[in-house]
Amino acid sequence: MTSSRNGANSAFRAARAVLLVLTAFVIIMPLMVMASTAFKVDGEIYDFPMSVIPKVPTLENFSKLLDRFPLYFWNSLKLTTIIVIVQLLTATTGAYAFSKLKWRGRDLVFMLYVVSIMIPIQAIIIPQFIIVRNLGLYDTHRALILTGAFTAFGTFLIKQFFMTIPDSYVEAAHIDGAGEFSIFFRLMLPLAKPVIATQIIFSFRFFWNDFFAPLIYITNQGLKTLPLGMADFATETYTYVGPQMAASFISIIPVMVIFLSAQKYFVEGVAASGVKG
Repeated sequence: MTSSRNGANSAFRAARAVLLVLTAFVIIMPLMVMASTAFKVDGEIYDFPMSVIPKVPTLENFSKLLDRFPLYFWNSLKLTTIIVIVQLLTATTGAYAFSKLKWRGRDLVFMLYVVSIMIPIQAIIIPQFIIVRNLGLYDTHRALILTGAFTAFGTFLIKQFFMTIPDSYVEAAHIDGAGEFSIFFRLMLPLAKPVIATQIIFSFRFFWNDFFAPLIYITNQGLKTLPLGMADFATETYTYVGPQMAASFISIIPVMVIFLSAQKYFVEGVAASGVKG
């Protein structure tokens, strides 16, 4: 009985390993093709069968990005960084108010706030656009910052984490004479590093890759973000695949850096945020 059970366990582990390898291959293969294409000459890009390793590696595709790509990259980096910081401020303060402060209607307001997650941006984009235009923010980076300043998902995520912190900590701080701001900055935020890192990853990835909002609010060529700039490589008659893949290759580097630098907090933050409801 024991030998048959061990055999079944070994077969299960082998099947799981094969499944994980195949899944990893499916995920990594498009990235490998993108990276390979970025270093190919135009004639080799359309070869069949496709070669993963370039036969004649070239940096020509990257040299074609020197005109406007650095500006697009800077615009995206600046906007994403500002929006992530603003979102962290609004999400952490909101989460603290919803989890540790007692006030009338708190649960109802939180429920209504979280319900907004289910409303697609396309459903509210017209009234949102009218508000932005009437405020004189159309075709400015401030429009993207304003519309991206609040995150119901981030507030929910951090609030769930704050609820895992015993209320006795907050009560002890009150007894010691600490105010709400002192408790928030000196107690709650240091304990919330895992979930803050998780929220940074989510927000940075979303706004770095966001195409829809910049497409609606930005028309000035000098204000375009990286996704809008990459779309310029595709015209009605021809798609410049090489430069587009080179731009894509460079664009994933900041996201990878953010994820790898916060990876040790990521699993801990996600796990802890779902412990208590």
